[in-house]
Amino acid sequence: MELFKENFHNAVECAEPVLTKSKGEVPSWLCGSFMRVGPGQFDLSDDFSVNHWMDGFAIMYKFSIKGGQVSFRSKYLRSDAYKKACVAQKPVFTEFGTHSYPDPCKNIFSRMLSTFDAHIMTDNCSNTVTCIEDQVFVATETCFIRRVDPVTLETKEKVDLNKYTSVNFASSHPLTDSSGATYNLGSSFVGGPKYHVIRVPPSEEKKSGSEPWMNARVLANIPSSWRASFGYNHSFGLSENYIVFCEQPMTVNTLKLATSQVKSKSLHDCMEWHPQEKVKFIIVNKNTGEVQKVKYVCEKPFLVFHHANTYEEKGHLIVDLVAYPNPEILGKLYLNKVRMNEYNNEDPPQLVRFVLPLVTDLQSVPEGQELVTLPGTEASAVKVREGHIKVTGMDIGEPGWDMPTINKAYSAKPYRYVYGTGGWERGYYKNAISKIDVDSGSTWLWRGTEYQYLSEPIFVASPNAVDEDDGVLLASVCDIQPGKSDFMLVLDARTMEELARCEVSVKVPNGLHGTFLPDKF
Repeated sequence: MELFKENFHNAVECAEPVLTKSKGEVPSWLCGSFMRVGPGQFDLSDDFSVNHWMDGFAIMYKFSIKGGQVSFRSKYLRSDAYKKACVAQKPVFTEFGTHSYPDPCKNIFSRMLSTFDAHIMTDNCSNTVTCIEDQVFVATETCFIRRVDPVTLETKEKVDLNKYTSVNFASSHPLTDSSGATYNLGSSFVGGPKYHVIRVPPSEEKKSGSEPWMNARVLANIPSSWRASFGYNHSFGLSENYIVFCEQPMTVNTLKLATSQVKSKSLHDCMEWHPQEKVKFIIVNKNTGEVQKVKYVCEKPFLVFHHANTYEEKGHLIVDLVAYPNPEILGKLYLNKVRMNEYNNEDPPQLVRFVLPLVTDLQSVPEGQELVTLPGTEASAVKVREGHIKVTGMDIGEPGWDMPTINKAYSAKPYRYVYGTGGWERGYYKNAISKIDVDSGSTWLWRGTEYQYLSEPIFVASPNAVDEDDGVLLASVCDIQPGKSDFMLVLDARTMEELARCEVSVKVPNGLHGTFLPDKF
């Protein structure tokens, strides 16, 4: 761990493509771009750094792959947040762990009159890369996303989801179904805290404009369980007919948020953990917008960032997600800790399966009856009183694992394999990419050295693939050992054996999420 702090330096932009040096053989059929985004710039001057890893200003990077040859380039997202911070040498928008500072471009009277305004939240879109039809966007958790050029990585226009849907926050992980419709989960606090399910129609349903978000509509509005708070959501689940999300005990206090700018508070300062509040699974029919009246409640508190997959089977909704026992992971990532090589192994995340019975007549079910009838699962759902079902999850695999990805052809369908990484955890999955059989819990690993930190793996199917795991996994690897090269790793997804590594002569940023863009982009 003595070199762990080397993960948290400012990333250096590599605006022009550089060829990598390949060891092994990149499959000749693999053509496209492995594109990622994450925090990149933490130090804005010699005497000012942001507080939290997730406050780092977004840098995009990609490996372009064609004919066995691979090149690398990276570029900072020219967001308003980034450009203003470069001038002020401090963030002028509220970031996750760093409060906003006065904008030197505003006069003193504008600063004195400043109050919270949802329209001036950060557009530092460092969380994820998402595609809607032939357009590529990067996103954070506010109402702002940015379109980017997937070829040059140039920053394009800012999209304001509040303008189209009135949301103030939006999940980082929109999901697209088999029809081409894209869904997202948003939150708002004007007129009382609420959740919103957003639907962006496929191209054949569009009424106007080439901008897909112009056609976004709110499918469902769900009031928060609390008068002055709403549950934090980073992602959600999508099956063939349903959207499911967790109203979890990690909440955003809207009163604190409303005064965050004048009281110099970060977003994290406005968040509260209430473990006495149970986790509620909210199910929405994605065809009608109708909210399931039955309340599914897990009495064991947890924090979820990532859903692995959601699907329907024999009258049940299966929800696979990664659960943290508490929000301590957020505190672990403050720069004053990680830059001192501090990162403890307590409270690791766990892949958990919940099974929610889609009951149409709960009234006739006696209290105490087990409602899960699927064979081979230890997950439980029991009626505890009228309208309420107590759910208990089933752990899959070992703890210490996150960043789940699957073969996208199996999204919202029964599946067998999920891939992920240990990230910075030091447990069973340390320095490893893993493949987990969700049916048996069996695990396969590719493990690097103790100095290699691996990104979320992305599955790319082989041409004419028949089996679910017929393809490759792509991941970026940061090697913090002096004199060692960072690289793109190519694994055989079936065997988890290394096929190739493509070493880069410059440093590769430590990103959050990414995607594979086929040649059409």
